[in-house]
Amino acid sequence: DAIYLTHVHWDHWHGPSLKKLFKKDTLVITHDEPNKRSVNDLRQIGFSNLKLLKHGESLRLGNIKLTPYQFGLFLNDSALVVETPDIKVLNANDCKIAGASLRYILKRHGRFDFALRSHSSANDRVCYTLDTGNYSFDDSDHYSRSFALFMDVVKPKYAIPFASNHCHLHKDVYGMNNLVNDPFKLECYLTENRLLQDVELKIMLSGDSWSSESGFDINPENRKYFENKEKYIAEYRHEVNDKLEAYYTLENKIKPNSRIIEMFQKQISSIPRILRSRLGDFSYKMVLFNDEGEHHYVVTPKNATVEECESSLDLGATVRVPIKIFTDSVVMNMFHHSSISKRNQYIFKTEQLLLEYEKFQDLLEYVELEVFPIRTKYIGNLLKAYVRRWREVIVYVQAFLLKRKGMPIYDVEEEILKRT
Repeated sequence: DAIYLTHVHWDHWHGPSLKKLFKKDTLVITHDEPNKRSVNDLRQIGFSNLKLLKHGESLRLGNIKLTPYQFGLFLNDSALVVETPDIKVLNANDCKIAGASLRYILKRHGRFDFALRSHSSANDRVCYTLDTGNYSFDDSDHYSRSFALFMDVVKPKYAIPFASNHCHLHKDVYGMNNLVNDPFKLECYLTENRLLQDVELKIMLSGDSWSSESGFDINPENRKYFENKEKYIAEYRHEVNDKLEAYYTLENKIKPNSRIIEMFQKQISSIPRILRSRLGDFSYKMVLFNDEGEHHYVVTPKNATVEECESSLDLGATVRVPIKIFTDSVVMNMFHHSSISKRNQYIFKTEQLLLEYEKFQDLLEYVELEVFPIRTKYIGNLLKAYVRRWREVIVYVQAFLLKRKGMPIYDVEEEILKRT
């Protein structure tokens, strides 16, 4: 009857899937963000029956009531409360809602029967390499700890691991399957560390269900896929090998072209000059590659230039991106999130170069989310949104102070959940 979209990330908002699975007049519900990226993209691919809900605003579909809660300064992720006369569900999905914002949901809706939350990494931190220094990019157990901390705050009847079941089949990242924090790894970690003792964990996989009449219908056979995951992923890879080979062939036909490079430069130039100038003389080498070869460029954010260079050039900062991914992500103005594929590689000689690149990537995300170029209308929308979302500001202040102390972002999330 309807679709709810939590946020505009490829692994949640996927145009080809939407077009294949749903009719164009299907009701699509999403939250009313200060930027209109999601709405504009939906209309562009043909969906016209759209309903935008403000933070904390409810919509009824029959006897079901939906209420979204936004969280995220510029990338507005959302958690969704689903209520019927008998059941209440909090689907936090990827939304890292915490602190005063989470307390408000609990105060307004009371105890939940089900709470759903992601429990594995969709970010690119495992793709970073630093030649010097003892720098921690990620903590694989963080995702399990934050899941437990969130559920300890919400205290639902059932905690459901959600939105994190995936595997890597492409040859570039096939070896990363052991890094996926699957729901049974999560269960094991929670048990070993005696976490989540007051909430019942229920692992539900594709095809599993629950109903008020008969309760849970969980297929115990599904566990075998995770107990011997390496074997089953290898079989799956073999099963779809023709599709993979066809994709490799397609990738190897693509070459960088001047139009795409110019589009990338234009996206960089959308960042206000005063912000780009703060990156100083920072430049990095971008290597676009496929199996047929490599193409080398110097990217200088301050000047918004992307220029070809010799392969031997060493700037101390190198970013390697498959040509296909670079092309697709630039055309769709999603370059900041090209790394969701985990096929990009980021190699830095010093921590300072790494930090400069991260600042640049943050600025590019604002281009992707249509914050830049700055528009008066966007600023007005942002201010109006925070009339409803003022509790978030308290959380941001907490996060800023913790970051100032040098705490990694994943530890910041855990600390704020502990204080919730």
